[in-house]
Amino acid sequence: MTWWGWDSARLSRRFLLRSSAAAGLTGLALLPGAARSAAPPPSGTGFIGQVVDLATLAPVAGALIRSDPLGLTTRSDAAGAYVLPAPPGSYTLHVSHDGYIETTLRAQVVASSGYTSVDLELLPSAPTPSQQEILYQRTVRQIQSPLVNLSAIPTPRLRIASVSLPKLIKVTHIPPNDTTQWVPLEDYVKGVVPNEVPASWPPAALQAQAVAARSYGVAHFLAKGCVCATTACQVYDPTRRYATTDAAVDATAGQVLTVDGSVIFAFFFSRCNGVSTRNSEDAIIYTGTNAQGQYICGRAGWKKLSYCRARCCSWNTASSLSTCGYYGHGVGLCQWGTYGQAQAGRSYTTILASYYTGVSLTGPGGTIALAEVAPQAAATGGSYKIYLPYVANGNASPSCS
Repeated sequence: MTWWGWDSARLSRRFLLRSSAAAGLTGLALLPGAARSAAPPPSGTGFIGQVVDLATLAPVAGALIRSDPLGLTTRSDAAGAYVLPAPPGSYTLHVSHDGYIETTLRAQVVASSGYTSVDLELLPSAPTPSQQEILYQRTVRQIQSPLVNLSAIPTPRLRIASVSLPKLIKVTHIPPNDTTQWVPLEDYVKGVVPNEVPASWPPAALQAQAVAARSYGVAHFLAKGCVCATTACQVYDPTRRYATTDAAVDATAGQVLTVDGSVIFAFFFSRCNGVSTRNSEDAIIYTGTNAQGQYICGRAGWKKLSYCRARCCSWNTASSLSTCGYYGHGVGLCQWGTYGQAQAGRSYTTILASYYTGVSLTGPGGTIALAEVAPQAAATGGSYKIYLPYVANGNASPSCS
């Protein structure tokens, strides 16, 4: 649930699938255009379900379903239904089809008797602009990086030694059992990016989001000793992967945004007003809704951040979800602006430089200063100290204890 509760009202297909699972349903029965094969599963054990196009919710015939280990395979029928016999155990399922992005589901368990119901979703590799909007609604589980309480952070600066990063980070509140694990850093980022932007977005947009998510996760870990898997930090899902988001993480492996050697909290949000992002001290918080159902904008009370200055943000259409035209706090990287820049052929480094002020890209190859390639949308003047984020009402992410 996002911090003003928008997710609680969003009945996405994935929400229906998950909520109906407890009742023994598939979720697809609740949705239009999802007719299923009436044939009962064969005797034995394995997986059974349906493959659908997540943009249209139409069944996908001829999709290849493959399991690791054992390499068992099957294909979906004309109704998108599939049956994959398999002995009891834990599997990784891969589903693919021409014109779609390969989806991977890890830690899928076949019990000692019967078939496990697992419905599979495919994202089109070349969706229309309207389908991209739909996919954003149905896949993204967090539309902004949350505020961080300064009083919960014991040191005033976050620094890294040379260019090395932690190989493992401590992740808390991991679904489905609310566990805590030490997770390889790049595996963590692969579990975050698909929850922040659709896997169907252009590679440069996914790469920019990967660097922002890695930077935010590392900064949070260095500051507090952990990062949570919920919207209080960044949403991390250990099971669902996409070929495109994995590739974006691999292409930017080990890269973080820094200022004077300090890893930054690389804030991001969903939509700007089509003109500019906002200075950190002008970050938005929503205080209610008006008669038209729009969120009413107020000031969040953040500190001034050197790397979060108002920047030109003319790459996305203004949102009507709020009275001020923003969706999210408005600070840092604008996700739909990133999408627009990537569609126009801009690289991920150019995109990052357009949203963060005075930052460098630090990684295995060293440190590269990212030049400002877009004019600032508001006069900033002078120099600024680097502050960690702070919100007046003192909201803090979960502790590491």
